[in-house]
Amino acid sequence: MDRNTDMFSNLPSSLLIIIASFLSFKEAARTCILSKKWLNIWREVENVDFDENNFVKLDESEKNQKVQREVFINFARQFIANHSQQVIKTLGLRCSKPGNFLVDMQNIVKFATSHNATGLRLDFSDPTWREDAIMNHEAVFELPSHVYEHGQALESLKLFSCRFDASKFTNFSAIKSLSLGWININIGSILVILESCPLLETLRLKKCWNLEYFEVSKPGLRLQNLVLDKCDFRHEWLLIEGPRFQFFKYSGKVGQFLLENQRDMVEAELDFGMQTEFEEVGALLYDLLQELFAARILTVCSVFLQIIPSGDEPLGLQAPLEVRNLILKTALHSNEYCGIKFMLRSCPRLETLTIDIGPARIFPDYEPPYPFDPEKLWSRNFQVEFCVSGTLRVVNVKGFKGTRNELYVLRYLLHFGRAMEELNLYASNEDGDNGENREFYMGRAQIVLGFYKASRNVSISVL
Repeated sequence: MDRNTDMFSNLPSSLLIIIASFLSFKEAARTCILSKKWLNIWREVENVDFDENNFVKLDESEKNQKVQREVFINFARQFIANHSQQVIKTLGLRCSKPGNFLVDMQNIVKFATSHNATGLRLDFSDPTWREDAIMNHEAVFELPSHVYEHGQALESLKLFSCRFDASKFTNFSAIKSLSLGWININIGSILVILESCPLLETLRLKKCWNLEYFEVSKPGLRLQNLVLDKCDFRHEWLLIEGPRFQFFKYSGKVGQFLLENQRDMVEAELDFGMQTEFEEVGALLYDLLQELFAARILTVCSVFLQIIPSGDEPLGLQAPLEVRNLILKTALHSNEYCGIKFMLRSCPRLETLTIDIGPARIFPDYEPPYPFDPEKLWSRNFQVEFCVSGTLRVVNVKGFKGTRNELYVLRYLLHFGRAMEELNLYASNEDGDNGENREFYMGRAQIVLGFYKASRNVSISVL
């Protein structure tokens, strides 16, 4: 058989369409250059994604962006005009300035509903909007009425900067996944949505405002996954009573949390980067951590690490967590040391520790919960956590630069980690202020190779 023979050339077009459907819409479109047979295959895929980011370049002038956006709209028009399939599964539309193309926006959404799409993603947010900014941006598009009429077919819906009528969500009874972002919405509308969508399993709120607080207390809900991402609450108060989550993510300011009976929790992620001042609210985070006791995977941020020891129990939780995989998003600043110790002591069954090093909000007015010498904290003079000496097997360090603080922590983990099997150092790609680069960081990793290792089985990889 000729090695240059196209292995796909003899396959029927129907099978090629299935193959192309496993690719992203952008990659599927690129298959048109493979051969004449592939020329129009991508036009028949069932997952359609019109994304202006593939056309509009943010680093170019507004004049050029306007031309690029018109090219994008023409592309969508031609695709719709030449599409022959009767059904599509999902349609995504991202356009940050739909005002000049409202008829086209309506036609694209109509294309989705008329082809019985079960998934609809409409994102009209502007990529230049800052998620951490105080300013809110009014929605620039309104959900067409025919979407509500088509609602019973929808299983997944995403609306970003897109106004809607919550009272009409009664037609969305089949929805399992709902994402709302960059909109003005109150808790009353959230409760109406939960009442109208009995099959809802995943709810994501991103950069929503005008929420008095957040509450989910309706019995019988199937909600398993909840994401609250940088929403603007009038009162930082959250009540979960009824649904048992498998995944919970909160990104915002520290507040009062009440999550009852979360025995099924698998993964939780806590990001308090929007907290602007160091306050002794460690007791609030302590209570929240206890309510997430069942989570096997836990991600916490630098702000969390600085605040968590400031409560009544600065050393660790009295009742241990079930965490097996702990991810610390940290700068490895000395302000975070007590918090890192707190978490290690609270996770006696920890098996994998990931230290994800990056920029962080370090509080200048930070006060440690107890006096300590940063250079001596990671030594035998302090009690070694049970997980470090007994259960910790894998340590991943992302963004490794070989700084003094990084070396302190790694020397400690290797010196006392009798069960360690892997240490993976992922060198940073960031250039330093004094000319440091990835090659320099790789060289610093050689210092780690020379540290004493309590485990004979540990292997160190520099990646």
